Order: sequence, then structure tokens, then C-alpha cells
Amino acid sequence: MIRITRLQRITLVLFVIVVANWVVMSATGYSLLGGDLFTLFFIVFLVLTTIALAAAVMRKVRCRVRKL
Repeated sequence: MIRITRLQRITLVLFVIVVANWVVMSATGYSLLGGDLFTLFFIVFLVLTTIALAAAVMRKVRCRVRKL
């Protein structure tokens, strides 16, 4: 089973909100209240999640390199 961190959960929720905003805007022409702010938060949390995952991968790579 995959464990999801708090940062990943927040990013996932923001992704769902951004997609819902896009669907509503495409269908009606109106965006959700604060839709642009949600998009900005999603981008920030996506970058933070990417940095956290890259750090975890680098730790594993360094550990394997040390064993050689």
C-alpha cells in the first residue's frame, strides 16, 4: 500500500479543485471564487512535492552508491 504524505494530499486536493474550476469555466464561462489563487497554490505545492520526492530519490541513490 502506498502511503501519501500531507504535502502530497494537499497537492492532490488542489489538483482536483483546479480541474473542477477548469471544467466549470469551460462549461459556463465563470470560474470558482478564488480559482486563480487555487491554481497558484497548486503550482507552489507541486514544486514542493517535486523537491521532496527528488530528495527522497537522491537519498536512495546515495545509499546504493555507498554500498558499491
